[in-house]
Amino acid sequence: MDLGEVKIAVGINVDIIKGIVTHLYATEVIPSSFEFGDIQIQINEPTIEVREPATNNARLGLHITGEFKNGDSDASPFDIWMKLRPFVRSVSGSSPVAALSVDEVEEATPEDIGGLVGTFATGLIDDILQNMDIPIYNSLIGGIEGSVFEEDEIPNRSTWNTDFYLGAISQIEHVQVGFPPGQPQNPQVNDSTMLDTTPALIATLALPGESAQMPENHSIVPENTGIQIVISRDAMDTVLAKKAEEKVGESIEGATINAMQMSMHDLGIEISGEAEKSGATIEWDGVLLLFFRKFYNVKGSIRWHDGFVNVFTSGIDVDVDIPWYIKLLRAFLFVLGPIGWILDATLIAPKISEADEAPDLVRGAFREEVGEALRDMIGNVGGLSGEDEIPFMDFGQDSWVLNGHYTHSILAFSGLNRDEIDNVEHDVFEIEGAHGSSVGMINLASGYRLHPEELGRLLKKGIMEIPNVHGVEADFGFYVRTNPNDDTSDNLVDPLEIHTD
Repeated sequence: MDLGEVKIAVGINVDIIKGIVTHLYATEVIPSSFEFGDIQIQINEPTIEVREPATNNARLGLHITGEFKNGDSDASPFDIWMKLRPFVRSVSGSSPVAALSVDEVEEATPEDIGGLVGTFATGLIDDILQNMDIPIYNSLIGGIEGSVFEEDEIPNRSTWNTDFYLGAISQIEHVQVGFPPGQPQNPQVNDSTMLDTTPALIATLALPGESAQMPENHSIVPENTGIQIVISRDAMDTVLAKKAEEKVGESIEGATINAMQMSMHDLGIEISGEAEKSGATIEWDGVLLLFFRKFYNVKGSIRWHDGFVNVFTSGIDVDVDIPWYIKLLRAFLFVLGPIGWILDATLIAPKISEADEAPDLVRGAFREEVGEALRDMIGNVGGLSGEDEIPFMDFGQDSWVLNGHYTHSILAFSGLNRDEIDNVEHDVFEIEGAHGSSVGMINLASGYRLHPEELGRLLKKGIMEIPNVHGVEADFGFYVRTNPNDDTSDNLVDPLEIHTD
Protein backbone atom coordinates (compact mmCIF):
# COMPACT_ATOMS: atom_id res chain seq x y z
CA MET A 1 0.00 0.00 0.00
CA ASP A 2 1.45 3.34 -1.08
CA LEU A 3 0.24 6.25 1.05
CA GLY A 4 2.69 8.78 -0.35
CA GLU A 5 3.23 11.44 2.34
CA VAL A 6 -0.17 10.83 3.94
CA LYS A 7 0.09 10.12 7.66
CA ILE A 8 -3.49 8.96 8.27
CA ALA A 9 -6.32 8.06 5.89
CA VAL A 10 -9.92 7.40 6.89
CA GLY A 11 -12.39 5.89 4.42
CA ILE A 12 -16.15 6.28 4.94
CA ASN A 13 -18.41 3.93 2.99
CA VAL A 14 -20.94 5.78 0.81
CA ASP A 15 -23.60 3.55 2.43
CA ILE A 16 -23.28 5.65 5.60
CA ILE A 17 -24.33 8.77 3.68
CA LYS A 18 -27.04 6.74 1.93
CA GLY A 19 -28.54 5.75 5.30
CA ILE A 20 -28.61 9.40 6.39
CA VAL A 21 -30.47 10.47 3.22
CA THR A 22 -32.99 7.63 3.63
CA HIS A 23 -33.60 8.72 7.22
CA LEU A 24 -34.09 12.35 6.20
CA TYR A 25 -36.71 11.33 3.64
CA ALA A 26 -38.49 9.04 6.12
CA THR A 27 -38.67 11.92 8.63
CA GLU A 28 -39.79 14.37 5.88
CA VAL A 29 -36.78 16.66 6.17
CA ILE A 30 -36.51 15.90 2.47
CA PRO A 31 -40.19 16.41 1.54
CA SER A 32 -42.15 13.80 -0.40
CA SER A 33 -44.27 16.47 -2.13
CA PHE A 34 -44.37 20.18 -2.85
CA GLU A 35 -46.02 22.63 -5.22
CA PHE A 36 -44.98 25.42 -7.59
CA GLY A 37 -48.16 27.25 -8.56
CA ASP A 38 -50.30 24.74 -10.47
CA ILE A 39 -47.47 22.23 -10.61
CA GLN A 40 -47.71 19.41 -8.04
CA ILE A 41 -44.60 17.31 -7.49
CA GLN A 42 -44.28 13.93 -5.76
CA ILE A 43 -40.78 12.69 -4.87
CA ASN A 44 -39.83 9.05 -4.36
CA GLU A 45 -37.23 8.13 -1.78
CA PRO A 46 -33.93 9.62 -3.02
CA THR A 47 -30.85 7.41 -3.23
CA ILE A 48 -27.13 8.12 -3.01
CA GLU A 49 -25.34 6.67 -6.02
CA VAL A 50 -21.84 6.54 -7.47
CA ARG A 51 -21.30 6.79 -11.21
CA GLU A 52 -18.32 5.19 -12.93
CA PRO A 53 -17.03 3.83 -9.58
CA ALA A 54 -14.04 2.02 -11.10
CA THR A 55 -12.60 5.05 -12.90
CA ASN A 56 -10.79 8.27 -12.08
CA ASN A 57 -14.07 9.98 -13.01
CA ALA A 58 -15.96 8.33 -10.14
CA ARG A 59 -18.48 10.78 -8.73
CA LEU A 60 -21.02 10.83 -5.94
CA GLY A 61 -24.57 11.92 -6.59
CA LEU A 62 -28.13 12.09 -5.33
CA HIS A 63 -30.69 10.38 -7.57
CA ILE A 64 -34.21 11.80 -7.32
CA THR A 65 -37.22 10.39 -9.17
CA GLY A 66 -40.93 11.12 -8.97
CA GLU A 67 -43.81 12.53 -10.93
CA PHE A 68 -45.40 15.91 -11.54
CA LYS A 69 -48.84 17.19 -12.51
CA ASN A 70 -49.65 20.55 -14.08
CA GLY A 71 -53.18 21.42 -13.02
CA ASP A 72 -55.55 18.65 -14.08
CA SER A 73 -53.11 17.01 -16.51
CA ASP A 74 -52.01 13.40 -16.12
CA ALA A 75 -48.98 12.72 -13.94
CA SER A 76 -45.64 12.55 -15.77
CA PRO A 77 -42.39 11.02 -14.43
CA PHE A 78 -39.15 12.93 -13.94
CA ASP A 79 -35.58 11.84 -13.18
CA ILE A 80 -32.76 13.98 -11.73
CA TRP A 81 -29.16 13.17 -10.88
CA MET A 82 -27.30 15.76 -8.77
CA LYS A 83 -23.53 15.53 -8.47
CA LEU A 84 -22.18 16.03 -4.94
CA ARG A 85 -18.72 17.44 -4.34
CA PRO A 86 -16.55 16.34 -1.40
CA PHE A 87 -14.12 19.03 -0.23
CA VAL A 88 -12.23 20.32 2.80
CA ARG A 89 -13.75 23.36 4.46
CA SER A 90 -11.24 25.68 6.13
CA VAL A 91 -12.00 26.91 9.64
CA SER A 92 -10.09 30.03 10.65
CA GLY A 93 -7.57 29.26 13.38
CA SER A 94 -8.80 25.72 13.84
CA SER A 95 -8.76 22.28 12.23
CA PRO A 96 -10.45 22.02 8.83
CA VAL A 97 -13.52 19.81 8.39
CA ALA A 98 -14.59 17.37 5.68
CA ALA A 99 -17.67 18.58 3.84
CA LEU A 100 -20.06 17.97 0.93
CA SER A 101 -21.94 20.33 -1.36
CA VAL A 102 -24.08 20.13 -4.49
CA ASP A 103 -21.82 20.59 -7.50
CA GLU A 104 -24.36 20.56 -10.32
CA VAL A 105 -27.48 18.93 -11.68
CA GLU A 106 -25.82 16.51 -14.09
CA GLU A 107 -29.01 15.15 -15.66
CA ALA A 108 -32.65 16.27 -15.57
CA THR A 109 -35.42 14.55 -17.56
CA PRO A 110 -37.59 16.10 -18.88
CA GLU A 111 -35.47 19.25 -19.01
CA ASP A 112 -38.25 21.72 -18.16
CA ILE A 113 -39.67 20.10 -15.02
CA GLY A 114 -36.38 18.40 -14.18
CA GLY A 115 -34.65 21.75 -14.15
CA LEU A 116 -37.36 23.22 -11.92
CA VAL A 117 -37.17 20.40 -9.41
CA GLY A 118 -33.38 20.43 -9.65
CA THR A 119 -33.26 24.11 -8.71
CA PHE A 120 -35.45 23.48 -5.67
CA ALA A 121 -33.56 20.34 -4.69
CA THR A 122 -30.15 22.03 -5.02
CA GLY A 123 -31.05 24.64 -2.43
CA LEU A 124 -32.70 22.12 -0.10
CA ILE A 125 -29.88 19.56 -0.25
CA ASP A 126 -27.19 22.22 0.10
CA ASP A 127 -28.90 23.47 3.29
CA ILE A 128 -28.81 19.93 4.66
CA LEU A 129 -25.21 19.35 3.61
CA GLN A 130 -24.16 22.54 5.39
CA ASN A 131 -24.99 20.66 8.60
CA MET A 132 -23.02 17.57 7.61
CA ASP A 133 -19.48 18.85 8.13
CA ILE A 134 -17.35 16.06 9.60
CA PRO A 135 -14.87 17.36 12.23
CA ILE A 136 -12.58 14.40 11.67
CA TYR A 137 -9.23 16.16 11.24
CA ASN A 138 -9.19 17.65 14.73
CA SER A 139 -8.86 14.29 16.46
CA LEU A 140 -6.47 12.89 13.84
CA ILE A 141 -4.10 15.86 14.18
CA GLY A 142 -4.39 15.71 17.96
CA GLY A 143 -3.33 12.07 17.87
CA ILE A 144 0.08 12.67 16.32
CA GLU A 145 1.07 16.34 16.63
CA GLY A 146 2.65 15.91 20.07
CA SER A 147 4.91 13.15 18.75
CA VAL A 148 5.92 14.95 15.55
CA PHE A 149 6.66 18.39 17.00
CA GLU A 150 8.20 19.72 20.17
CA GLU A 151 5.64 21.22 22.52
CA ASP A 152 6.63 24.83 21.80
CA GLU A 153 6.75 24.23 18.01
CA ILE A 154 3.36 22.64 17.36
CA PRO A 155 1.84 24.43 14.35
CA ASN A 156 -1.72 25.69 14.17
CA ARG A 157 -4.02 22.87 13.15
CA SER A 158 -5.34 24.95 10.27
CA THR A 159 -1.91 24.64 8.57
CA TRP A 160 -1.96 20.83 8.23
CA ASN A 161 -2.55 19.54 4.72
CA THR A 162 -5.77 17.61 4.14
CA ASP A 163 -7.83 16.16 1.31
CA PHE A 164 -11.37 14.76 1.02
CA TYR A 165 -12.42 12.96 -2.12
CA LEU A 166 -14.42 10.05 -3.53
CA GLY A 167 -12.12 7.06 -3.89
CA ALA A 168 -12.60 4.85 -6.95
CA ILE A 169 -12.99 1.14 -6.30
CA SER A 170 -9.74 -0.80 -6.29
CA GLN A 171 -8.22 -3.44 -4.02
CA ILE A 172 -6.50 -3.51 -0.64
CA GLU A 173 -4.28 -6.33 0.58
CA HIS A 174 -5.33 -8.29 3.65
CA VAL A 175 -2.70 -10.42 5.37
CA GLN A 176 -2.85 -13.12 8.01
CA VAL A 177 0.34 -13.66 9.95
CA GLY A 178 1.88 -16.33 12.14
CA PHE A 179 5.19 -17.88 13.16
CA PRO A 180 7.11 -20.77 11.58
CA PRO A 181 7.13 -23.78 13.93
CA GLY A 182 9.59 -23.18 16.75
CA GLN A 183 10.47 -19.67 15.56
CA PRO A 184 8.24 -17.28 17.53
CA GLN A 185 10.52 -14.33 16.79
CA ASN A 186 10.21 -14.67 13.01
CA PRO A 187 6.65 -13.72 12.00
CA GLN A 188 5.61 -14.49 8.44
CA VAL A 189 2.63 -14.01 6.13
CA ASN A 190 0.50 -17.15 6.25
CA ASP A 191 -2.08 -15.88 3.78
CA SER A 192 -2.51 -12.81 1.58
CA THR A 193 -5.78 -11.84 -0.10
CA MET A 194 -6.64 -8.86 -2.28
CA LEU A 195 -9.96 -7.44 -1.08
CA ASP A 196 -12.14 -5.46 -3.46
CA THR A 197 -12.91 -1.98 -2.15
CA THR A 198 -16.18 -0.10 -2.31
CA PRO A 199 -16.74 3.54 -3.33
CA ALA A 200 -15.94 5.62 -0.27
CA LEU A 201 -15.25 9.15 0.87
CA ILE A 202 -11.57 9.36 1.80
CA ALA A 203 -10.23 11.89 4.33
CA THR A 204 -6.43 12.17 4.34
CA LEU A 205 -4.02 14.03 6.61
CA ALA A 206 -0.42 15.12 5.98
CA LEU A 207 2.04 17.33 7.81
CA PRO A 208 2.18 21.04 6.95
CA GLY A 209 4.12 21.38 3.71
CA GLU A 210 3.57 17.75 2.66
CA SER A 211 1.06 16.32 0.20
CA ALA A 212 -2.24 14.87 1.44
CA GLN A 213 -2.89 13.15 -1.89
CA MET A 214 -2.52 9.40 -2.05
CA PRO A 215 -1.27 7.93 -5.32
CA GLU A 216 -4.20 7.33 -7.70
CA ASN A 217 -6.77 8.37 -5.05
CA HIS A 218 -8.23 4.88 -4.72
CA SER A 219 -10.76 3.74 -2.14
CA ILE A 220 -9.25 1.98 0.86
CA VAL A 221 -12.54 0.61 2.26
CA PRO A 222 -13.11 -3.14 1.69
CA GLU A 223 -16.55 -4.12 0.45
CA ASN A 224 -19.18 -4.48 3.19
CA THR A 225 -17.11 -2.38 5.57
CA GLY A 226 -18.30 0.91 7.04
CA ILE A 227 -15.06 2.68 7.95
CA GLN A 228 -11.41 1.90 7.22
CA ILE A 229 -8.61 3.60 9.13
CA VAL A 230 -5.02 3.40 7.87
CA ILE A 231 -2.16 4.91 9.88
CA SER A 232 1.11 5.09 7.97
CA ARG A 233 4.23 3.32 9.14
CA ASP A 234 5.92 6.70 9.44
CA ALA A 235 3.22 8.05 11.75
CA MET A 236 3.20 4.87 13.82
CA ASP A 237 7.00 4.90 14.18
CA THR A 238 6.97 8.53 15.26
CA VAL A 239 4.35 8.03 17.96
CA LEU A 240 5.78 4.74 19.21
CA ALA A 241 9.30 6.16 19.44
CA LYS A 242 8.05 9.21 21.33
CA LYS A 243 6.10 7.16 23.83
CA ALA A 244 9.00 4.78 24.36
CA GLU A 245 11.36 7.69 24.99
CA GLU A 246 8.99 9.16 27.56
CA LYS A 247 9.04 5.93 29.61
CA VAL A 248 12.81 5.84 30.13
CA GLY A 249 13.60 6.66 33.75
CA GLU A 250 10.08 6.00 35.01
CA SER A 251 9.29 3.49 37.71
CA ILE A 252 6.51 0.95 37.17
CA GLU A 253 5.71 -1.77 39.68
CA GLY A 254 8.95 -0.89 41.48
CA ALA A 255 11.07 -1.34 38.36
CA THR A 256 13.01 1.48 36.73
CA ILE A 257 13.00 1.49 32.95
CA ASN A 258 16.54 2.06 31.67
CA ALA A 259 15.85 1.65 27.94
CA MET A 260 12.80 1.29 25.71
CA GLN A 261 12.43 1.16 21.93
CA MET A 262 9.32 0.59 19.83
CA SER A 263 8.79 0.74 16.07
CA MET A 264 6.70 -0.90 13.39
CA HIS A 265 7.60 -4.26 11.92
CA ASP A 266 6.21 -5.23 8.50
CA LEU A 267 3.70 -7.46 10.29
CA GLY A 268 3.45 -6.09 13.82
CA ILE A 269 5.25 -3.98 16.43
CA GLU A 270 8.88 -4.42 17.43
CA ILE A 271 9.54 -3.82 21.12
CA SER A 272 12.74 -4.01 23.15
CA GLY A 273 13.78 -2.64 26.50
CA GLU A 274 15.55 -3.03 29.80
CA ALA A 275 14.43 -2.48 33.37
CA GLU A 276 16.00 -2.94 36.78
CA LYS A 277 14.37 -4.01 40.03
CA SER A 278 16.06 -5.00 43.31
CA GLY A 279 19.38 -5.37 41.56
CA ALA A 280 18.00 -7.66 38.88
CA THR A 281 18.08 -6.66 35.20
CA ILE A 282 15.18 -7.64 32.97
CA GLU A 283 15.44 -7.41 29.18
CA TRP A 284 12.83 -8.04 26.52
CA ASP A 285 12.96 -8.05 22.74
CA GLY A 286 10.70 -9.28 19.95
CA VAL A 287 7.62 -8.64 17.84
CA LEU A 288 4.06 -8.10 19.02
CA LEU A 289 1.51 -9.51 16.60
CA LEU A 290 -2.09 -8.34 16.46
CA PHE A 291 -4.95 -10.74 15.73
CA PHE A 292 -8.49 -9.44 15.39
CA ARG A 293 -11.22 -11.44 17.11
CA LYS A 294 -15.01 -11.26 17.11
CA PHE A 295 -15.54 -14.57 18.89
CA TYR A 296 -14.01 -16.45 21.80
CA ASN A 297 -14.77 -19.62 23.74
CA VAL A 298 -16.07 -19.73 27.28
CA LYS A 299 -16.68 -23.18 28.78
CA GLY A 300 -17.27 -24.71 25.37
CA SER A 301 -19.66 -22.06 24.13
CA ILE A 302 -18.81 -19.49 21.45
CA ARG A 303 -19.30 -15.93 22.68
CA TRP A 304 -19.60 -12.82 20.52
CA HIS A 305 -17.78 -9.53 21.06
CA ASP A 306 -18.13 -6.28 19.13
CA GLY A 307 -14.49 -6.54 18.08
CA PHE A 308 -11.14 -6.78 19.81
CA VAL A 309 -7.50 -7.33 18.88
CA ASN A 310 -5.56 -10.08 20.60
CA VAL A 311 -1.98 -9.10 21.41
CA PHE A 312 0.12 -12.17 20.64
CA THR A 313 3.38 -11.96 22.57
CA SER A 314 5.09 -15.33 22.40
CA GLY A 315 7.53 -13.67 20.01
CA ILE A 316 8.79 -11.50 22.89
CA ASP A 317 11.88 -12.96 24.53
CA VAL A 318 12.15 -12.04 28.24
CA ASP A 319 15.20 -13.23 30.14
CA VAL A 320 13.70 -13.20 33.65
CA ASP A 321 10.58 -15.26 34.36
CA ILE A 322 9.02 -13.37 37.25
CA PRO A 323 5.36 -12.30 37.26
CA TRP A 324 5.74 -8.57 37.86
CA TYR A 325 7.23 -7.89 34.42
CA ILE A 326 3.86 -8.80 32.91
CA LYS A 327 2.37 -5.83 34.74
CA LEU A 328 5.34 -3.74 33.66
CA LEU A 329 4.72 -4.38 29.95
CA ARG A 330 1.00 -3.97 30.38
CA ALA A 331 1.42 -0.64 32.13
CA PHE A 332 3.72 0.63 29.39
CA LEU A 333 1.54 -0.44 26.48
CA PHE A 334 -1.56 0.91 28.20
CA VAL A 335 -0.19 4.46 28.01
CA LEU A 336 0.78 4.44 24.35
CA GLY A 337 -1.60 7.36 24.17
CA PRO A 338 -3.37 9.10 21.30
CA ILE A 339 -2.41 6.56 18.68
CA GLY A 340 -5.33 4.65 20.10
CA TRP A 341 -3.95 1.54 21.85
CA ILE A 342 -6.17 0.75 24.79
CA LEU A 343 -5.45 -2.52 26.53
CA ASP A 344 -7.74 -4.34 28.91
CA ALA A 345 -6.71 -7.62 30.62
CA THR A 346 -3.32 -9.33 30.80
CA LEU A 347 -0.83 -9.08 27.95
CA ILE A 348 1.44 -12.07 28.06
CA ALA A 349 -1.13 -14.67 27.04
CA PRO A 350 1.15 -17.75 26.96
CA LYS A 351 2.34 -17.09 30.52
CA ILE A 352 -0.94 -16.48 32.37
CA SER A 353 -2.90 -19.14 34.19
CA GLU A 354 -6.23 -17.29 34.26
CA ALA A 355 -7.33 -18.72 30.91
CA ASP A 356 -10.96 -17.85 31.58
CA GLU A 357 -10.23 -14.12 31.79
CA ALA A 358 -11.65 -11.78 29.17
CA PRO A 359 -9.65 -11.69 25.92
CA ASP A 360 -6.82 -9.25 25.48
CA LEU A 361 -8.36 -6.08 24.07
CA VAL A 362 -6.86 -3.39 21.90
CA ARG A 363 -9.23 -0.82 20.50
CA GLY A 364 -8.49 0.11 16.91
CA ALA A 365 -6.52 3.31 16.52
CA PHE A 366 -8.82 6.34 16.40
CA ARG A 367 -11.93 4.16 16.24
CA GLU A 368 -13.67 6.11 19.00
CA GLU A 369 -12.51 9.47 17.63
CA VAL A 370 -13.75 8.75 14.12
CA GLY A 371 -17.05 7.46 15.45
CA GLU A 372 -17.46 10.60 17.54
CA ALA A 373 -16.79 12.80 14.50
CA LEU A 374 -19.50 11.00 12.54
CA ARG A 375 -21.88 11.26 15.49
CA ASP A 376 -21.25 14.99 15.56
CA MET A 377 -22.10 15.17 11.87
CA ILE A 378 -25.34 13.21 12.01
CA GLY A 379 -26.29 14.84 15.30
CA ASN A 380 -26.30 18.19 13.52
CA VAL A 381 -28.41 16.78 10.72
CA GLY A 382 -30.72 15.22 13.30
CA GLY A 383 -31.56 18.71 14.49
CA LEU A 384 -33.12 19.40 11.10
CA SER A 385 -35.56 16.54 11.62
CA GLY A 386 -36.45 17.64 15.14
CA GLU A 387 -34.53 14.76 16.69
CA ASP A 388 -31.54 14.83 19.01
CA GLU A 389 -29.51 12.78 16.59
CA ILE A 390 -29.69 10.42 13.68
CA PRO A 391 -28.86 6.89 14.92
CA PHE A 392 -25.34 5.62 14.35
CA MET A 393 -23.77 2.33 15.40
CA ASP A 394 -20.42 0.69 14.79
CA PHE A 395 -18.76 -2.65 15.50
CA GLY A 396 -15.14 -3.72 15.17
CA GLN A 397 -14.59 -5.83 12.07
CA ASP A 398 -10.91 -6.50 11.38
CA SER A 399 -7.37 -5.24 11.93
CA TRP A 400 -3.99 -6.04 10.45
CA VAL A 401 -0.51 -4.61 9.82
CA LEU A 402 0.41 -4.20 6.15
CA ASN A 403 4.03 -3.31 5.34
CA GLY A 404 4.18 -1.56 8.69
CA HIS A 405 0.95 0.44 8.14
CA TYR A 406 -1.67 -0.17 10.81
CA THR A 407 -5.16 -0.76 9.41
CA HIS A 408 -8.48 -1.13 11.20
CA SER A 409 -11.86 -2.00 9.69
CA ILE A 410 -15.14 -1.03 11.31
CA LEU A 411 -18.69 -2.06 10.52
CA ALA A 412 -20.71 1.16 10.68
CA PHE A 413 -24.30 2.07 9.89
CA SER A 414 -26.24 5.32 10.17
CA GLY A 415 -29.73 6.64 9.59
CA LEU A 416 -32.11 4.12 8.05
CA ASN A 417 -31.03 1.12 5.97
CA ARG A 418 -33.54 -1.15 4.24
CA ASP A 419 -32.34 -4.67 3.50
CA GLU A 420 -33.31 -8.33 3.25
CA ILE A 421 -31.90 -11.56 4.66
CA ASP A 422 -30.15 -13.52 1.92
CA ASN A 423 -29.24 -16.62 3.91
CA VAL A 424 -28.46 -17.84 7.42
CA GLU A 425 -25.32 -19.70 8.48
CA HIS A 426 -25.56 -22.15 11.37
CA ASP A 427 -23.08 -23.03 14.10
CA VAL A 428 -22.89 -26.40 15.80
CA PHE A 429 -22.46 -26.22 19.56
CA GLU A 430 -21.93 -28.78 22.28
CA ILE A 431 -21.87 -27.82 25.94
CA GLU A 432 -22.62 -29.74 29.09
CA GLY A 433 -26.25 -30.86 28.99
CA ALA A 434 -27.04 -29.50 25.52
CA HIS A 435 -25.99 -29.77 21.91
CA GLY A 436 -27.36 -28.87 18.50
CA SER A 437 -27.18 -26.02 16.03
CA SER A 438 -28.10 -22.36 16.12
CA VAL A 439 -27.82 -19.33 13.88
CA GLY A 440 -24.22 -18.20 13.64
CA MET A 441 -24.13 -15.43 11.03
CA ILE A 442 -26.76 -13.68 8.92
CA ASN A 443 -25.93 -12.63 5.35
CA LEU A 444 -27.92 -9.69 4.00
CA ALA A 445 -28.81 -9.05 0.37
CA SER A 446 -26.61 -5.93 0.42
CA GLY A 447 -23.57 -8.12 1.13
CA TYR A 448 -23.11 -7.30 4.81
CA ARG A 449 -22.45 -10.27 7.07
CA LEU A 450 -23.65 -9.74 10.64
CA HIS A 451 -23.76 -11.70 13.85
CA PRO A 452 -27.32 -12.04 15.19
CA GLU A 453 -26.52 -9.77 18.13
CA GLU A 454 -25.18 -7.08 15.78
CA LEU A 455 -28.27 -7.28 13.58
CA GLY A 456 -30.54 -7.37 16.62
CA ARG A 457 -29.02 -4.14 17.93
CA LEU A 458 -29.36 -2.45 14.54
CA LEU A 459 -32.99 -3.54 14.20
CA LYS A 460 -33.86 -2.48 17.74
CA LYS A 461 -32.27 0.93 17.18
CA GLY A 462 -34.17 1.39 13.92
CA ILE A 463 -30.97 1.70 11.86
CA MET A 464 -31.78 -1.48 9.94
CA GLU A 465 -35.21 -2.37 8.57
CA ILE A 466 -35.83 -5.90 7.25
CA PRO A 467 -39.22 -7.35 6.28
CA ASN A 468 -40.74 -9.86 8.72
CA VAL A 469 -38.09 -9.58 11.45
CA HIS A 470 -37.43 -7.27 14.37
CA GLY A 471 -34.81 -6.78 17.06
CA VAL A 472 -35.30 -7.70 20.71
CA GLU A 473 -33.29 -6.71 23.77
CA ALA A 474 -33.03 -9.23 26.61
CA ASP A 475 -30.97 -9.60 29.76
CA PHE A 476 -28.43 -11.70 27.86
CA GLY A 477 -28.14 -9.35 24.87
CA PHE A 478 -29.84 -8.51 21.59
CA TYR A 479 -31.25 -10.95 19.08
CA VAL A 480 -33.48 -11.20 16.00
CA ARG A 481 -37.06 -12.49 16.01
CA THR A 482 -39.55 -13.16 13.24
CA ASN A 483 -42.83 -11.23 12.91
CA PRO A 484 -45.17 -11.95 14.58
CA ASN A 485 -43.59 -14.14 17.22
CA ASP A 486 -44.22 -14.34 20.96
CA ASP A 487 -42.14 -17.45 21.54
CA THR A 488 -39.39 -16.43 23.97
CA SER A 489 -37.37 -19.52 23.10
CA ASP A 490 -36.97 -18.32 19.52
CA ASN A 491 -33.87 -16.15 19.67
CA LEU A 492 -33.00 -16.01 15.98
CA VAL A 493 -34.82 -15.72 12.65
CA ASP A 494 -36.84 -18.94 12.30
CA PRO A 495 -37.97 -21.24 15.15
CA LEU A 496 -37.51 -24.27 12.87
CA GLU A 497 -33.82 -23.43 12.47
CA ILE A 498 -32.96 -22.88 16.11
CA HIS A 499 -31.44 -25.46 18.47
CA THR A 500 -32.14 -28.50 16.37
CA ASP A 501 -30.45 -31.86 16.90
